[in-house]
Amino acid sequence: MSIEDAKKHIEDLASKDTLKISINKGRKKIVRYEGKIGDIYPQVFTLHISNDKHINMLSCSYCDVICGQIQFK
Repeated sequence: MSIEDAKKHIEDLASKDTLKISINKGRKKIVRYEGKIGDIYPQVFTLHISNDKHINMLSCSYCDVICGQIQFK
């Protein structure tokens, strides 16, 4: 997968209302959120988290999607 493919994948998912997001934090720690894709920029995109009272928004790079650090369902 290239960066252009990852950008296209994120743009396709931006139209969905609710996504299940899995983020690999390392050392067998996987955090799961529900939310949607907010803003899309040339190098990063934002995730608006709806099911966590401590985190409202995360910023992620397209490399995280390519490497499998972030997965969407």
